Amino acid sequence: MAYNVRMFANRTVKEYKVEEGTNLLSFLRKQKADVSAPCGGKGTCGKCRVKVEGIKAEPSEKESKLLGEKWLSRGYRLACCNKIESNLDVYIDDMEGKASIVTQAKEREVKLEPIVAKKYVELAVPDIGDQKSDFERIMDTDSYKSVVSADFLRGLPETLRKSDFKVTCVDIDKKIIAVEAGNTVNVSYGLAVDIGTTTIAAYLIDMNSGKRAGVYSVLNPQRQFGADVISRINYTMESKNGLGELHKSIADCINKIVRYFTSSLGIKRSSIYAVTFAGNTTMMHFLMKVSAKNISVSPFIPVTTRLHKFKASELGIRINPNGFAFVLPGVSAYIGADTVAAVLSSGMYKSEKITLLIDLGTNGEIVLGSSKWMFACSAAAGPAFEGANIRNGMGGVEGAIDKISFSPEIKFSTIGGKKARGICGSGVVDAIAGLISEGIIDETGRLLPEDEAATPREDLKKRITTIDGMTAFVLSGLKKGEADIAITQKDVRELQNAKAAIAAGIRILVSKAGIRMEDIDRVYLAGGFGSYINIDSALRIGLIPIELKEKIEAIGNAAGSGAVEGLISARLLKKTEEIKDRIKYVELSGEPAFMNEYVECMMF
Repeated sequence: MAYNVRMFANRTVKEYKVEEGTNLLSFLRKQKADVSAPCGGKGTCGKCRVKVEGIKAEPSEKESKLLGEKWLSRGYRLACCNKIESNLDVYIDDMEGKASIVTQAKEREVKLEPIVAKKYVELAVPDIGDQKSDFERIMDTDSYKSVVSADFLRGLPETLRKSDFKVTCVDIDKKIIAVEAGNTVNVSYGLAVDIGTTTIAAYLIDMNSGKRAGVYSVLNPQRQFGADVISRINYTMESKNGLGELHKSIADCINKIVRYFTSSLGIKRSSIYAVTFAGNTTMMHFLMKVSAKNISVSPFIPVTTRLHKFKASELGIRINPNGFAFVLPGVSAYIGADTVAAVLSSGMYKSEKITLLIDLGTNGEIVLGSSKWMFACSAAAGPAFEGANIRNGMGGVEGAIDKISFSPEIKFSTIGGKKARGICGSGVVDAIAGLISEGIIDETGRLLPEDEAATPREDLKKRITTIDGMTAFVLSGLKKGEADIAITQKDVRELQNAKAAIAAGIRILVSKAGIRMEDIDRVYLAGGFGSYINIDSALRIGLIPIELKEKIEAIGNAAGSGAVEGLISARLLKKTEEIKDRIKYVELSGEPAFMNEYVECMMF
């Protein structure tokens, strides 16, 4: 039996016939509804809430606990916990809003040696005395190795004759990918894409100048399958076509970005000849539609971490029909192409001084080294830094509290200056740092009840309450019309675990390298979180060692910048392979000292 389901989203209404018993979240995923599910649909995060009319089943105990009477009374339910067993009206809130995604980065001068080359030639017109083939006529104009497809040969005769044998040859690695009528040397574009677990940043590059012609950023549509890579890998193993869904999700997103650039800038899709991809190892596997299941279990073995070159069409990417996609190399299952790209663009691989690179996101990647050596590790920080698993956590989108100050009174700002709807990672760090300084969180991470709090400030004490049986501190919601936003004891533990993993990882690498913390000359914070975080707050909670206080610099989306460098410099693209091979990966779970360091770093 099938039921009618009407979905209200983005001011539109669509109606579907859905088989009885279909999980509501699975249905919404299929329709590409903008529903967040950080836990991957396991019913533990409470973030896939949607307003539903017509549902007959009573809320489960799990729903009641995660949503509470406030949301249940408004008609909200958890999509993952309900099946379609009647006609339904489903209302999709604009839960995410406009994302604030870091696309800028510290840039360096790079010699322009683009991986795409174009050459205008005027060929001799064949006659009875010159019967050389069309193909040989083209190949003799330069030291070309070959062509990339039969399609090239099929279109060659017409292109040559309609242009009176005056054409532009396009090649990558001396393989001709296109012959275009007339002189098109001045029109040459490439695309560089950083596929993050949470966000995607894309850069359209003019290959003749090496400059950005356009920038586009968007939330990763795969987030509906889980906030972290493990949740998404699990989905690929539990769902019959899970891997295909995750691959299609990212390919469709890239193609949407391509359409945006072509329509907004008035260029042809066929004028984009190459695309470079950076991202963590799991994201690169999903892009290539390669199973990532062995990444999630010991001994954490990926299918590949090498630099790969494919026809873009093999990955479902619609640029020039014969264009190429370059998937940058990674180091291991949890040190991916994004980290290699960040090492490249930061220049630390050629510095004589010791540099520490920290990329804080859904996972935490750390690289320590210089031109002589490099060690790297991945700290299983979880997605706390990006707002997941936090009671009122959300990504870096409009309405998210991103900065908080406690003196002389509680004040906060939100992304986009919008009304507060939740809190993102940088706001959580600020909040907890402030509560530590004010004596409301002790050194063990215990959020103290009002009668135990050391603060003398009554304005802060009145914000201490109990939520779901836990001590909590209310940030917003004391006044009528304010959103109910609080930091709970569970939130403190989530961040405490995450920061301890990062801090312990840093200590392990320093020990492995046989240096002192003071020997580090520069600390680079990469990624969106690193750009927004208050350095003093990060130091206060112990996320970054206090010895490094005066050495910290935010360098923005270094992974995206590295992907751009690989596009405009064939030499630097090749350099990524050398960087990959030079980085020595340290598996923290195999380090006897890690657990002791982790426990010690739990303290505030």
